[in-house]
Amino acid sequence: MPSDKSDLAQRIAICKPEDTVRGFIFKSVYGLVEQRAGSAGMARLQQQLQGNKMPVDFFSYPAADFLRLLYAATDVLEPHYPSLQDTFRACGASTVTGFFNSYVGNTFMKLVGFGDPKRVFSSVGTIYSTLVSYGKRSYEDLGESSLRLHYRGDMQPIYFHEGALTQALVVLRGNGKATGNAVALDYSQYLLEWR
Repeated sequence: MPSDKSDLAQRIAICKPEDTVRGFIFKSVYGLVEQRAGSAGMARLQQQLQGNKMPVDFFSYPAADFLRLLYAATDVLEPHYPSLQDTFRACGASTVTGFFNSYVGNTFMKLVGFGDPKRVFSSVGTIYSTLVSYGKRSYEDLGESSLRLHYRGDMQPIYFHEGALTQALVVLRGNGKATGNAVALDYSQYLLEWR
């Protein structure tokens, strides 16, 4: 089942011209398509995107273009995952791998260290400001092994962020899960839990 294009249109409609996403996030999704769907999948993706050029890692590109890429990628990748939601999650997870492999992500993790999700996620606003130009993110401590994040003004789909946040917990702790709750199209909450 292809991705919901009316949902995509609603998300693009709330994008402002100044809303941007870093190039390496685009490249992470392209990399996932190439890894899972091969050159035929990449050709299909390029055809859907009308031959857009590969972005440069730390250049900024319109958030609306990233949404178009994300929804086109899920259409190409869907046969490789159990559900469309899992496909969005895989795309989100790929961007975390891209972040941790980037110079900025690697430097950030050397400063805050691995193993303590609360220490990392208490800086969620700072982290995201290096990745995207839109939205506000805040942190809420819920006890020893859980926290809640609030994403306001963020037009990305909830499953995309679930995948990214779950992957971040796996990198930081070796386990964990993020469960999202959509409050509005551009406001979601994520419960992060780990052992």
